[in-house]
This record gives sequence, structure tokens and C-alpha cells, in this order.
Amino acid sequence: MTNIVKFPTKQTRRNLTPRKRVFYLSYRYVGPALCQEVQNVYLKRHGYYNGERRWSLITYARYSEDQIKRYSIELDQCLENNVPDMIENIYLEEEVTFDELRMMGWNGEVTFSAKIIDFFKCGKESL
Repeated sequence: MTNIVKFPTKQTRRNLTPRKRVFYLSYRYVGPALCQEVQNVYLKRHGYYNGERRWSLITYARYSEDQIKRYSIELDQCLENNVPDMIENIYLEEEVTFDELRMMGWNGEVTFSAKIIDFFKCGKESL
């Protein structure tokens, strides 16, 4: 006689963070005018430390021209809620959306404030 053992079904979680930690954002031009180089910019997700996650912008480059190996160079680093501001500082805000950031594992909050002007009540001198 055989004993049949039923195992509990595995519960799947939704909205898991992807395994990949480095995501390609876009390219940008660096250097003086007419001598510009193309620099590929990546967004890197770090782990949690004291309940806060850090993100950084990195690029891959050589330290000197004679070397073959490329190293990752960190351009900027911030906390999770400041990722949109960090991307905006290097003028790549048009390249990535909030939905794409969520797909990368970003769980930050966006707090934008803007001054609202009522054009019907104000005159031309207040603009």
C-alpha cells in the first residue's frame, strides 16, 4: 500500500522585482562642443540597507586609452524617491517613464508641486 502525501500549492507573488539589477537608459553626448563622445548610461538598483534602497547611474569606460578592459564608473547615486530627479539632472527624463521604472523594480513615490495660475483672474502684469 502506498501513502499519498499532498503538498501545499506554491503561492506566487505578483510584482516581483526583476533579477536584473542594471538597466539601460539611453545614451548622451559628453565633452566639449565638436569633440563630443557618446556615453551609454545605465540605471543600477542596489539592495536594501536600513530599510532604504539606493540607485545609481553608471557607465562603462576605460581608465586609459591603452587598456582593453572596461570598468563601471558611477556617475551619481541617490535614494529610491529621488530617482526621477537624478534622471532629470542628466537630461534623460524623456527617455524613461514611470511605468518603465516600476518594471525595473522602482517603488518610490513621486511628489511634484507646481504653481497653478488662473489665467482668467490674473492680468498680464502678474505673468
